[in-house]
Amino acid sequence: MKNKFILLFVLFAITTVVSQNNVAKYNVLFKVQNPKRESAFFDKITEASKNLEFELVFNDSVSFFSISKKMILDDRSFEKAASKIISKGDYLHKKNNSSFYVINDNLYYEKKKDSSDWNITTEAKVIQNLTCYKATKIKKVTNQRGTFNHEITAWFCPEIPFGYGPNEYNGLPGLIVELIEMPATHFVLKSITFHKDNTEILQLNKLKEIDEKAYYDAIKANLPQR
Repeated sequence: MKNKFILLFVLFAITTVVSQNNVAKYNVLFKVQNPKRESAFFDKITEASKNLEFELVFNDSVSFFSISKKMILDDRSFEKAASKIISKGDYLHKKNNSSFYVINDNLYYEKKKDSSDWNITTEAKVIQNLTCYKATKIKKVTNQRGTFNHEITAWFCPEIPFGYGPNEYNGLPGLIVELIEMPATHFVLKSITFHKDNTEILQLNKLKEIDEKAYYDAIKANLPQR
């Protein structure tokens, strides 16, 4: 009965705030699974990730994923480094756009959305009293070491009909409540709040657009030395 009451409350809230900003907060754990890459540096990043909280601000037309506004991180701290390694910046998605925006401080670049489809399954589990379903996809990543296929697992909740989630991931018929981005990152919903707030989430025209290489060069320049 308690779970049914919570679900009814969530559904009522959704019908009344579709055009208003809502906030989902996530805990995260970063853990390197490849023994060849394990080091004192990544051990410190793993520990620092336990102190982080991310948030997804969203409405029916846009979402913005970033480190939680309550967290003030020192630029040279391992928490700051962990946040950049885990998310590589903030993410702005506009509904029905074929691209999204990756943002770091006052810089951003535009990136095409992944066109590959999610494999939605009937496997279900309950997270924070929400019934969620499993979806998977393969993300191809190319870097200086080669090209790799990373397995992405998302647990989404159809009763919260917003197709957004952590980092660059969206496009499912419900909010992503849990996300496992192999080989290292795991987000889990901590809380969700429905607000009566219509303020604009972010104004891109106040930021500077650069290309992707310059963006990542700027991030690397501010990471602690390994």
